[in-house]
Amino acid sequence: MNKGERRRQRRRYRVRYDRIVIMALILTIVIVLMTSCVLAVTGKGEKPEKPQPKPKTSQSEPTTEPEKEQTSKDSGKEDTTKATTEGEAKPLDDGFTAETHTHDEIFMGDLILVNADHEYKFIDGDVELYSVVQNRNDYYSNGDYVTKLDSMALTKLNEMMEAFAKSQSLSTTNIFVQDGYRTYQEQVDRHSSGKSGTFEAGHCDYHTGRTIDMFRMNDDGTTPYFKAEGDAAWFADNACKYGFIVRYPEGKDEATGEKARTYTYRYVGAPHATYMHDNGLCLEEYIAEVKEHTKDDPLTVAVDGVVSLIYYVPASEEGNTDVTVPKDKEYTVSGNNCDGFIVTVKK
Repeated sequence: MNKGERRRQRRRYRVRYDRIVIMALILTIVIVLMTSCVLAVTGKGEKPEKPQPKPKTSQSEPTTEPEKEQTSKDSGKEDTTKATTEGEAKPLDDGFTAETHTHDEIFMGDLILVNADHEYKFIDGDVELYSVVQNRNDYYSNGDYVTKLDSMALTKLNEMMEAFAKSQSLSTTNIFVQDGYRTYQEQVDRHSSGKSGTFEAGHCDYHTGRTIDMFRMNDDGTTPYFKAEGDAAWFADNACKYGFIVRYPEGKDEATGEKARTYTYRYVGAPHATYMHDNGLCLEEYIAEVKEHTKDDPLTVAVDGVVSLIYYVPASEEGNTDVTVPKDKEYTVSGNNCDGFIVTVKK
């Protein structure tokens, strides 16, 4: 066999890899097409429908919020629970419905009671914190430039200070606000250093983000504690209209467990503050009194012609609670940080 014949024989038996690759591609395409046909017939290839969120059933007061600085709070104490204000509404026969609230929501809201016997739980979502210095109006000053308050408390504080200034025909006042929201660790440091000797961490009303201290800034440089007297006597009868109470009023030491502090104010909402003002109650006494009233026998409070009905719903010992609320009226639901919920209905 000569060299030419050997070359022809080697070429005759060479494997055509390019043809094998082409055949493999064709086979793959056929398999894909067959699989698509099977899925189309069986419906197993359809994309699942996206779940729709449950509608909220709680109706809260409309607010005009200031510029937001911080939406989540660094409590200094690890949160182990989460809360939600959404729940399924279960219709009742008498114009009311049962709205489901979680156990954690007992510890949330404008009416939570924080004192030596009731610890603040730092439930996520209870407050939305805003810088006072960045969101205050021109009718008062901010003393420490780091004070933060819950959005509603800050909005109402601005409204109250403006109303006071205008009642005195002033373009500004010498009132300045200090303190506000405190984290757990901040209160630990204050308590251990003696700056806040009576409030142990966790049992401090400032944790709520709804409590402030007020002072006067005199021309001679002195800064006395605020008191609703003299030119500031306006606050004695009008602070409640904006939802504020004196947190530790005179003559209530036994009930509050604290000495009177004329300069510490707490936001609770106008109807509640008005009832406390008119009946000489501190927050502890008010929370106890509300517990005596159901939806069939509510407290009735009028503020500037707006009538509110207020009643209590005890919380279940474990799990969720069905809170009775009206079907067609504006209302709010607040925990009391003790054992239940307080419903406020605008009549």
